[in-house]
Amino acid sequence: MTKLNQIIAAAFLTISLNSFAGDCPALSGNFTIGKSEGADFASVTDAVNALQCGGVSGPVTFRLENGNYNERVVMSSIPGASAFNTITFESKSGVNTDAIIGFATSDATLTMNGTSYVSFENISIDHRAATYGNAVRVDGKATSMHFRGVIFDGVDVARTGANSATIYFTSNAPKSDITFENCEINNGSMGIVKGGVNADNVDVRTSIAGTLFSNQFETALALSNEDAPAINNNVISSLSKFSNYKGINLDNVFNGLVLNNNVVNMATGSTGIEMHNCAAMPTHLGQVNGNSVEVGGRDEANGIALTGTTDNQVLNFNRVKLSNGTETVKQAYYRNAGSGNNINMMNNIFYDFSTGSYTIIGNSYKDMFNQLPGQGNPSLTVSANGLMIEKATPVYK
Repeated sequence: MTKLNQIIAAAFLTISLNSFAGDCPALSGNFTIGKSEGADFASVTDAVNALQCGGVSGPVTFRLENGNYNERVVMSSIPGASAFNTITFESKSGVNTDAIIGFATSDATLTMNGTSYVSFENISIDHRAATYGNAVRVDGKATSMHFRGVIFDGVDVARTGANSATIYFTSNAPKSDITFENCEINNGSMGIVKGGVNADNVDVRTSIAGTLFSNQFETALALSNEDAPAINNNVISSLSKFSNYKGINLDNVFNGLVLNNNVVNMATGSTGIEMHNCAAMPTHLGQVNGNSVEVGGRDEANGIALTGTTDNQVLNFNRVKLSNGTETVKQAYYRNAGSGNNINMMNNIFYDFSTGSYTIIGNSYKDMFNQLPGQGNPSLTVSANGLMIEKATPVYK
């Protein structure tokens, strides 16, 4: 008898004895999901049903035996879940390709609505064979949701929009303490789409680290209405031919953004890293450091672009290469007229295949543009206010 059947039987018994009001017993401890004789649950759905029925009275870990779990998993709020009473789903072997949850005939393989204190570790979540939808969709209010060593496979078709993103956090309620660590995110219109309700009700404490984004069609990572996310040590690789492809797209990301040591390698597209209306505080600057960006293609292209009101940022030790010289408009570093207050730049290398390269060493973005003449000047050597430009081909064509 599986653990789910035992729980249901126990519930009927306790009802008859009037010791419960019809509730299943709460779970605590370690359980196995799989087809072996010793497994507690035959499917992930059975385990989730037990959670929803009885909740938890302590930390719970579900270990998935090796195999393909062809099922759509839907999870909502879990009674008793807390920062101490957490729920973890992980592969029993510890290898993320050994346990695969996959489904292709719904809008999402894994849907969570109002779910908190849940972790997924070293498993695969697959929606690749579908024609639309998400590998993971998170609705409602959520906190403390963690993904470690997970492979996410989204739809393998050329689509745009959040409804075909590999991972989609809807903006209908705030979400906090969401982390991705050492994951692999493949395919989809976008890799991760996430954002708060609006600029006055933002998501907080989002962390994405050590994660590989591969083969997204429209954008690898899109965050909006976020307070100080940390985006570090990720690799974005795209062969998409979508002309408006963006590697990292940040919109209304406030306060102490940390965007460090990421690699963005785009065969084509418009922008490697775009920051729109991303205003930090003058006393707590955003950090954009050590990123490596390469953008190809023949259309308009920008390496790092600041648009809207993007102020109070540090840009240090970034390397940008625009690798195709036949486009009409191309800028390794771009800012629009309404942006760029207190942008501090040092030791960045911007390389344009068609015009050469230069290194900026100095104190501030303001220093640089106070000293540089018009965009058409072919070369310049300047040393002022701590600013020096070597091999000074201008950033603009």
